[in-house]
Amino acid sequence: MRAEDGRSDFGRPVRGLDEEEAGLMVRTLLGDATAAPETSRRELITLDRLLGLLVSVIAEESLSEAEVDDLLEAAEESCLAVGPWDVSDDRRPQSGELVDLGGLLVPTEPGLKIELMSSRRDGSVAGVTVIRGRTAIQLQAFRALGDTSWATVREDLARTIRGRGGSAEERVGPAGAELQAVVRIQGPPGKDRQTTRVLGHDGPGWILRGFVTGVGAEPDSTEKWPYTMFQGTVVRPPSAPSAIDPLIRLRQPESGL
Repeated sequence: MRAEDGRSDFGRPVRGLDEEEAGLMVRTLLGDATAAPETSRRELITLDRLLGLLVSVIAEESLSEAEVDDLLEAAEESCLAVGPWDVSDDRRPQSGELVDLGGLLVPTEPGLKIELMSSRRDGSVAGVTVIRGRTAIQLQAFRALGDTSWATVREDLARTIRGRGGSAEERVGPAGAELQAVVRIQGPPGKDRQTTRVLGHDGPGWILRGFVTGVGAEPDSTEKWPYTMFQGTVVRPPSAPSAIDPLIRLRQPESGL
């Protein structure tokens, strides 16, 4: 490994990381306890950075086969240690305030506005929208029926968006694979399209989906809070789910919004 040879340079650039940060991540993932605190302080471990780092070091052949195996195993564990979370997962953080909406427990803090979405069909609470400034994220959870996964949902969404005259491009973001999309909406010419980022995550028997709109959805946006919100959300699947409706229903919080 380069660090063991007294070198920390990477021949291939890693997206979103400089050479020092890439070196810190590799050392942390390979078990260097002295690098872990600084890696944590800088919040370097995200899915997109992990993927970029793995691509770089594997392409360079700067690690031995055993080190690559160790790095892949550590990266997998790091990914599993990041939300969204199932309510039964003991690894989920116990700090921070959550609003209990039944099927979802959503992080909250000063400056956020939370709005519940009602189903047009029966008036039940179908989802929640969290707003800060000019950015919003809409959260909905679904049971994963049959072979349904975030990958199949993402593919279906992209096909639907394109079929309606919009565009959808798959990319890797801080929460993993996502869609960067432009969706056709009702409005006068020039205001009939909406830029959206669609996030998703596979849980044990469920899928959490997040639609980011507003300034934070623009391709060049660096807003982090929608991803923090998404990854901090806890999913509580129903104990007696509907046999035909995959949507995980929510409810008004007991303490109000």
